[in-house]
Amino acid sequence: MEATKKKHATHTPGPWVISSVIKHGARCYRTIRQEGRFKLAEVFAFNECATGTDEGKAEDEANARLIAAAPEMYEMLKELESGIHLARARKGSKTIDKLREVLAKVEGGVRDEREQNTLDY
Repeated sequence: MEATKKKHATHTPGPWVISSVIKHGARCYRTIRQEGRFKLAEVFAFNECATGTDEGKAEDEANARLIAAAPEMYEMLKELESGIHLARARKGSKTIDKLREVLAKVEGGVRDEREQNTLDY
């Protein structure tokens, strides 16, 4: 397999925080911001404006929480990957392969196979 250039995630560092629901005309949304800094995203909160159900409102809020937790989840995945290597995960493990796929998506590329092979025991 051809080795690819190793890429790194270059996202805005966390923590990311969620605003309360903002109502602007017919639009309802929450913002995701880097703590103490600029807005990163707006998360649709339709159920908060409409006569949405409690379940719908909870889903709106959960979506925002999931997005805001992305930097911490990424860091935990990196730690988990290291821990799996330390535990001598067997080469070809579906868990480690899936973990590497997710990390590659975040990092914007394919993980270097040479790096993976040196870490598998």
